[in-house]
Amino acid sequence: MMLLKQTKFNQFLRSIEGINTKTLSIRLKELEGYGLIERNVSQKRPLQVEYSLTKKGNALDSILSHMAEFSAQYEPEKIFKDEKPRHVKQYFRAETISEIYD
Repeated sequence: MMLLKQTKFNQFLRSIEGINTKTLSIRLKELEGYGLIERNVSQKRPLQVEYSLTKKGNALDSILSHMAEFSAQYEPEKIFKDEKPRHVKQYFRAETISEIYD
């Protein structure tokens, strides 16, 4: 949600390689239970469900940015094809994850 600005179940399903619908549904319910996302159902027909980050979920932005920075610098072989370390700020030219796709 934070990176790709996606809000719908099928968008998540297409963007997460190898995830099945049951697993995605469970994960979304867990995130909702933790208060990180909220599920919004439109009252128009056909019914549409959209998810959004809560204030608590948005607060994770800087934490996730630091984790991405750590991984890019110290575990590059797991992230990049050329296996070379990078600084996220240099690579993405962003301070936080939410700025990457803004």
